[in-house]
This record gives sequence, C-alpha cells and structure tokens, in this order.
Amino acid sequence: MRHLFNLKSGELILENGRSYICTCDVRNLENGRRTRGQVIRSIPDNLPYSPQKFPKGEWKITGIEYRKDKGFDRSTYGDVKIRTNAMQKVQVWETDADGDYVRPSGRYVDDIGYLLHESPASKTTLGCIRLPDGKGLEIAGYIKIGDELEVT
Repeated sequence: MRHLFNLKSGELILENGRSYICTCDVRNLENGRRTRGQVIRSIPDNLPYSPQKFPKGEWKITGIEYRKDKGFDRSTYGDVKIRTNAMQKVQVWETDADGDYVRPSGRYVDDIGYLLHESPASKTTLGCIRLPDGKGLEIAGYIKIGDELEVT
C-alpha cells in the first residue's frame, strides 16, 4: 500500500482514501524558534544539529509500536509510534563549553528516526509527522509494516 503526505498542505492521504491534516512544524535555528541552549542531537551519531522537516522522498513503514506494549511517554508520542526508514543529511553544529550552539561546522551526518506520531504535549516536532491528537490509533489501523510513504 502507498500513503502520501504533503509537507506544504499537511494532508496525509492513506491508500484507502482517508485523509487527515497533520503537521511537521519544526523549531530550528533557521526559523529562529530554537534557542542556543536547546541543542538537539542526531540519531545515530549523537551530534548537535538543527532539526529539519521530515525529508521528502519515498520511504517505507518499518514498524508500528503501541504505548500499551512499549510503555513510552504518551505526552511525547501519543498512543502509537509509526516508524519509517526516512533519513537525511543534517549539518553538524559546533557548540561552546556550555554545550550551546555556536555555528555550523560545514560537516554533515545522516539523521534517522523520523516517525509519524501524536504529540499531546507539544504542537511542534523534531521533524516527525505529527498526527492529529486522538487519531494515532485509527491511522495506525490502516497502515502496515512495508507500506510506502511518499512525502512531497
């Protein structure tokens, strides 16, 4: 099955025709909504970077995890995490002695860990697609491991 997400409109269209308005509102250094002390680290290299929107491209659904089984924080992820193989290169940032952002280093690393999930405690994400609150389990019921997710 193939599902589509449009970053600009926020529309997630599932293969079965169901449509949901989602967001990918990222606070980063480029838009001035992340401060020097709010350093985020890349996955898997654990290097400081400025979060970016979910990468455009064709990706696979690689896992579906339920809070009732895994016990993750509901306020951060809602009731379900839909994992993908999405990845992108992100620029590493230099940090000062206090660990705050200083300047871009010119070096790039892979960043992974892009999910589809709810986020009851925040309207922003670190690049994940934020599902509408209360709709995560419904959406997960229509998605299977191995499905394609096209992000435009």
